[in-house]
Amino acid sequence: MAAQRTTIFAEDMNDEMQTLAIETAQDAFQTSFTKGSVYANIAEMIRAAFDKQDSKGWNCIVGRSFGAFVTHKIKTYIYFQVVPNVCILLWKGQ
Repeated sequence: MAAQRTTIFAEDMNDEMQTLAIETAQDAFQTSFTKGSVYANIAEMIRAAFDKQDSKGWNCIVGRSFGAFVTHKIKTYIYFQVVPNVCILLWKGQ
């Protein structure tokens, strides 16, 4: 399989957390889901990884077309993609 190209559109997150976000998202997109929405399952997988790593309160949206206006804690926001045309917004609420 060809290497996936990651694009970060906006971020307020340290390098370690960015790496975790990208690696977790790449793993999630490689996972086969049998029930529910694929994007919802991917979002849940990413959110759960961050809740485990950095305590609860994380939110995640995955999809092809969405708008968002969020308030986040400092250094807990990233908007990126690991597959073409599917974006991921990850943040921790105040």
